[in-house]
Amino acid sequence: MLLLVTLVLLGTHPCWAHQLFGLGGGHYFSSSDYDHDITGLRISIGYPMLKSVQVHFDTYWDSQHGASGGKIQELNLWPGEHITEVHGSFKAFLRQLIFCTNWGRCIPFGDKYGNEFSAFPSQEGQVLTGIFGQYGLLGLKSIGFTWDFPLEEITTTQPTVK
Repeated sequence: MLLLVTLVLLGTHPCWAHQLFGLGGGHYFSSSDYDHDITGLRISIGYPMLKSVQVHFDTYWDSQHGASGGKIQELNLWPGEHITEVHGSFKAFLRQLIFCTNWGRCIPFGDKYGNEFSAFPSQEGQVLTGIFGQYGLLGLKSIGFTWDFPLEEITTTQPTVK
């Protein structure tokens, strides 16, 4: 029996060690890049759920993960700005995600409804470096977050807009 458990754990994707928020089920996805920081996000919203997520790493957009359709909303981060916490809610599907940055911005996607959650890095100075989860035919069913230290230095001064 112990051998069977060991073999199952060895075949498990490393992201499963992190917490998933939501009911889960469906197709698994993962979006991370160890050579680039996250510089933006696209979330597709189709009432009443979040349909898909897409992560921008430095100079390119990763694949869109989730169901097709919905209205796309975008978050673009300034140089030196990083996501430092995530809040959200879910029922059968994800209903809301709120991304907060080191500059005090909190950007909501979707509407709060159902079970609420919050995700933070385990160590001070860490930022969001990846997103993973599961999706079904209609939208995102669960989501999880990976945290690490940023490649680009965190800045506390916001750019001035002219």
